[in-house]
Amino acid sequence: MNGNRIASKVFRSPGAALPILGIAALAAMAQTAAPTAPGSFPSTGPSVSTGLIDPTVLPPILAALEQQLGGRMTTAANAQVSLSGTVTDAAGSRMATILVQAPGQFSYRDGKGAAITFDGSAFQASSGQSVTASQAIVESLLADLPDTILLQALNGGGVRVVGSHFRTDNGKTPNYTGPYWTLIEFAPVTRAGLAWGQPLQQELFLAIDEKTRLPAEVRRAVRTGSNAVEVTQTQFGNWTQQNGQWFPGSIVRLENGKQTLSFAVSGATTGPASAASTFVP
Repeated sequence: MNGNRIASKVFRSPGAALPILGIAALAAMAQTAAPTAPGSFPSTGPSVSTGLIDPTVLPPILAALEQQLGGRMTTAANAQVSLSGTVTDAAGSRMATILVQAPGQFSYRDGKGAAITFDGSAFQASSGQSVTASQAIVESLLADLPDTILLQALNGGGVRVVGSHFRTDNGKTPNYTGPYWTLIEFAPVTRAGLAWGQPLQQELFLAIDEKTRLPAEVRRAVRTGSNAVEVTQTQFGNWTQQNGQWFPGSIVRLENGKQTLSFAVSGATTGPASAASTFVP
């Protein structure tokens, strides 16, 4: 992947707008190349003894994000993040609970009996469910979460700060006052058992709101045909602070600009790690 060439065309200069189709057309080029990343950094990964986040092995831009979120998953007492609320998609609305746990285990369970888990090596789904058919949930409610990206970065990969002070409009709004974003490009290392292009093995752009210093959006573009490109966005909003930790109040997924999934967060906590059986459907 020629990250410098793609990013310079996609994002132009600081203060420029962020057109969805511009990102789609050019970032998709990265998906056709080998999964190498710009600015790869060495990492020791999670502590062998504790499996917790060590900010000192993260690139500075991500270490700052970890600190701004509240420093979770750095001690045994806050090794897990739990979000509960209402998910809404084409199947309707239902209650759901999401768990993210260091060093890299995830689960989604909802009121209709669906369960999707990642035990650290593979995604699994409950009987009658399909991980592939539930990709929107897997991407936006598990893989795109800021905590998940931080855990991925501990294993190495490519992280590059594309630039700062990017606008989110079309560049024509008079007296534009914000928001402004700092953009980070991230490409994970190849992991055994996971196919490139699938969740946890995707290049993405992470946007940090420069006012709140919290994540605003994760965006990616993939080529789905000879000339077709699909852009997905996972947007984070309504951030609230509880016990020193920041959590999103809403998570919204857009596919080619159209909303396909939302998660309204009604409860969020951190706590100690759960047993491994928690991450089995």
